[in-house]
Order: sequence, then C-alpha cells, then structure tokens
Amino acid sequence: MLCGFGGAACVAAAGILHDAMLGSVSLFWLFIVLGDFFYDGGFAVIGPYMAEVWPTNLRATGMGSAYGFGGIGKIVGPLGLALIVDSANVVKPDVTVAAIPSTFLFLAAWLVLCGLAFLLFGFETRNRSLAALDED
Repeated sequence: MLCGFGGAACVAAAGILHDAMLGSVSLFWLFIVLGDFFYDGGFAVIGPYMAEVWPTNLRATGMGSAYGFGGIGKIVGPLGLALIVDSANVVKPDVTVAAIPSTFLFLAAWLVLCGLAFLLFGFETRNRSLAALDED
C-alpha cells in the first residue's frame, strides 16, 4: 500500500509543485526522488509477495499472466497521456509545461489504484510457508 499511496502523493506533489523551488532545490526533482523510494523501491517487496499469493499449481501461470497484463500499461499510459495533453500524436505526444500538473495527476491516479488493490485484496504472508498459504 505504501508503494501505491506514497508514490501517488509524491508524483502528485511533483506535478503540482513542478515550478517551485526550496532554496536552490527543485521541488519537482525532490518529489520525483522521494516518489522513487516508494514506486521503484517497493518492487523489492512486491515481486516476492506476488509469487507467494498464487497457489503452487498456478504460480508460474499467475506470475506470467500478471506480467503480461502489466504490459497493458505500456499501451494505456501513452494513450492516456496523449488524451490528457490533447495531442493528435498518441505515439509521441507534444507536451507543454501547462500539461505537467494534469499529466502527473494521471500517473498518480494509477498509483492510487495500486495502493487500493493492496488495501482491498492483499493479505499478510509473513511467517507463513508456501504450504500453509496453499492450504488457505
């Protein structure tokens, strides 16, 4: 949940405060680096967790399908951004500085969805063997 909600807060702040400075430090870059702690660093936990939640007989199929469906984001992301910035070119949308807040809020919304998925569907696997998880 921290990966999604923490990342969403930082990405939204980066978009909203994209032109603000804290002394000589750009708040945009500061929030991007802080967000990276959540959305990139969180994958050190998400990868093993996702492997644990699948029953043994479905683990390889489940992980493969999860990564495959995750690739849909490679299509939805650029298309969504092109629609948000009102660009006719969906492959390489022309982005202006005025589109930064809405673009980053779009990305933050996907991170909120990630946090909600773990909040609503996630369960604790700590100190439980794969056999015990399979029984449940």
